[in-house]
This record gives sequence, C-alpha cells and structure tokens, in this order.
Amino acid sequence: MNNPLPGLLLLTAVFACGALHANSLEDFEATYILKLGSLRIGTSAITLQTGTDGSYRYESHSWPVRWVSWLLKDQLHESSHGHITPTGLSPEKYHYLRSGGDREREADLSFNWDEHTVRNRVEGSSWEMDIPAGTIDKLATQLGMMLALQQGKQEATFNVADGGKLKEYRFEVVGHETLEVPAGTFETVKITKLHRNKKRQTYVWCAPELNYLPVRIWQRETDDSVYTSELESVSEALRVQP
Repeated sequence: MNNPLPGLLLLTAVFACGALHANSLEDFEATYILKLGSLRIGTSAITLQTGTDGSYRYESHSWPVRWVSWLLKDQLHESSHGHITPTGLSPEKYHYLRSGGDREREADLSFNWDEHTVRNRVEGSSWEMDIPAGTIDKLATQLGMMLALQQGKQEATFNVADGGKLKEYRFEVVGHETLEVPAGTFETVKITKLHRNKKRQTYVWCAPELNYLPVRIWQRETDDSVYTSELESVSEALRVQP
C-alpha cells in the first residue's frame, strides 16, 4: 500500500508567495483534520510567530491518528523563518524532516539574497541554484496567499524553490461560499490551483474572518484519490473583529 500521508501533510502548505506588498500577518496556532476520502488519517498543527523586527517563524507538525499509526508511521516536521519586508516574504532558512516510516528524509534550504541564490542540502549532498526576487520555500506558501488575498488579488503566479528546482504555481479566485468545518461556519473565498495535468485538481477555501487562513483544502490526484484538510481549531486572537 502506498503511503498517502505525506501528500496530505503538504495540503496545509499548498500556496506560494511572490513579490507581494505585505499587509499584515498575525500570530496564530491552528490544527487541521487530514482525510483520505471520508477517512480521517492524520492531524496537522501549524504555528506562526512574528517579531517586532519583522521576522517570522512558521512551523508545521503532522502525524497519523492512532488507529492507522500501525500502518502509516510517517511524521512530518517543517519550519520556515525569515523576514516580512515591504515587498513581501523574504525567507532565510527552511527545514524539512520526514521520520518514523520507511522513507525517512531530511532537507534544508538556505537563501542568500545578496547573491540571489538558494543552497539545497539533502542527506549529505548540497547544490546551489539562482533564484529571482520573491522566491520562497513551499511551507511559506500559505502565508503568501493570505497576503495576496488581503490585497484583493484575483489571480497570481508565484515562484517556489523546491527539490532543487524553481517551480511556478498559478492560482485564481473562482467564487465565494459559506462553509462549515469542525472549527465553525465561515464565509470564504474559493481558490483553485491551476495544474498542467488536468486530472489533478486543488481547491482552497480561505476565511476573511481569520485573516484569510484556509479552512478547507481539497485535492484530487491523478489516480482519483481525494485528500482533504479541514480546520479543527484556531487561535481566537486571529479572528477579525467586526
């Protein structure tokens, strides 16, 4: 049986940020329920901490629920830190650790903005590549989309350094919906990610009330597997006061 958990864990970090004017990012803690079809198989916890100097630290920890942990043992830890600048997010370090299963993996990215390069270190090997301004790591993508939606953007194209490659992500707003998830009922903006492979589909619902934090992420893979991530809890401090 292929392990679907790593793909699910990445659902909470599906977006990217290019050169965006920064509005505001508030500190928060949130948890998500991860499902394969209708079956809950994992939990994800994310936290954002910001400093008065414009720094940020964004972390994600995901793990399988107990009843499937005998089969799916993978845990995923990711962290991204850098600064929020007038032109958007400027990451400095990214760390990835997949552990507990049969395919353990560790990787680090180090951004050098003086030379516009990023150094990749994966399990003892390292290499470097050139990057354009506005490039970020894949974990910071959710923060980037939150900033874009704050600005009222209806579509965007972003650059992401991932796996030793520079990838282009394209997104657009496709509507507005009222959505009920375990954390409550929210008015949302619905977004789609545009894939080259038309059999793959991704939709994300972001709540203006929560500073555009995603409350549901839905993804269909090329083998017709459907993954979802739904907001279970969130810091009260994040809620925008009417």
